[in-house]
Amino acid sequence: MGIDPARGTGPAGEADRVRATGPESDLAKESDRVVRWLPVVGLLGRLDGVGTQQALDVLVSAVVRAQSASPRPPYGAPLDGCRTAVLSAAYLADEADVYLGQFRETDTRLRTSRAFGIRGWTVLALVDTFLSIGWFTEAETLIQEAAAEATVLRLPRLQADLQAQALALQALRGTVPPEPWLTPSVWRGVCLDENRATHARLLRARGLASIGLGDWDGGWRHLRELFTADGSPLHPVLSPRNIAELAVTAQRVGRSDEVMPVLTRVRAAQGDRPSTRMTLLLHHATALVDPDEDAEQHFHLALVNHEANRWPWERAHARLSYGIWLRRCRRTREARQQLTTVLETAERLGAGALAASAARELRASGAAPTPDTSGLLAQLTAQQRQIAQLAARGLSNREIGEQLFLSPRTVGSHLYNVYPKLGISRRQQLRDLLQDR
Repeated sequence: MGIDPARGTGPAGEADRVRATGPESDLAKESDRVVRWLPVVGLLGRLDGVGTQQALDVLVSAVVRAQSASPRPPYGAPLDGCRTAVLSAAYLADEADVYLGQFRETDTRLRTSRAFGIRGWTVLALVDTFLSIGWFTEAETLIQEAAAEATVLRLPRLQADLQAQALALQALRGTVPPEPWLTPSVWRGVCLDENRATHARLLRARGLASIGLGDWDGGWRHLRELFTADGSPLHPVLSPRNIAELAVTAQRVGRSDEVMPVLTRVRAAQGDRPSTRMTLLLHHATALVDPDEDAEQHFHLALVNHEANRWPWERAHARLSYGIWLRRCRRTREARQQLTTVLETAERLGAGALAASAARELRASGAAPTPDTSGLLAQLTAQQRQIAQLAARGLSNREIGEQLFLSPRTVGSHLYNVYPKLGISRRQQLRDLLQDR
């Protein structure tokens, strides 16, 4: 009844197994014609000077021209089908955040026209994106709405995917309920061998839920199943996006060496120009499990690219690992700086599990688990307090930014907001005010 956006052109632009799913219908036939154009995105995206937007524009033009000779159904299936395919390709190339507004607009149009057959698979990509960028409230709303539609229309596979995404959301928020987590009657209607995207979402969700309940061995077991014994991905797109989570779990249970074959395969599959998101995840994983690499250098490479701010949860996750590494190296002041930033990001996103981990590590480093609520600093956010204290010690905006992996402009913006809260107007006053704190 549409396109499974998780089976298609991978982040490196290689054509994969892309096929329509569900019973034959006018929408399914339309989608089948659109699918044949998906590899064009990968080919165009690899040409120097041709951006993703241009590639998508060319793809849209080509598909629309191909359809112009035939009558268009009144509900707009050809154009919506083409647009859905294009946006799905952007999602597969880790550019879904850039086109998030278009994704949401298309979803609204499909919902208004009650074209849930094709919209259902678009929803899965949209929820994945919401989860990855920390829009948890939006993800919850969309999951609930789509699950109700899928139940009415009796779409067990879509119900299964949405249940897996709902469980992942609970794990990220730190609100995992006791088992059973899933509805058996729904999953009995799904063949995981034939639906690897569903299987991958399920394994990640169960892995995160196990970790959330303190079962690290269970978390390792589920996340490791995202890859075969020789390191091949269960799913070519969704599995590699979990490489950092797998590395974190492996380090926790003492099985880091078992991740190296997986990491090697994922690196090779991404090629010389991985997406910003995959670059972040690969450096994070390498810092944790590759004994032949400089761990701190890879932590820096994971965090230094400010474009990675588009993936705030994953960047904060890497920063948490760096903070833990610094603490174990007895560099407690630097560790606290990183962990405080993690805590503030997690609290802003509503990522309860990440916030709890950061608070535990702050306690282990000798710092208070929550911001100090006494005195003048109580008015500031955790990151503003960090920046103010570093500025009071005489560090420049650039030096502060280098320590906290922020741009000098962002540091200056924070200080601009800090001064009126503290009743001062100059940097020298900041030093006088906070020099003993």
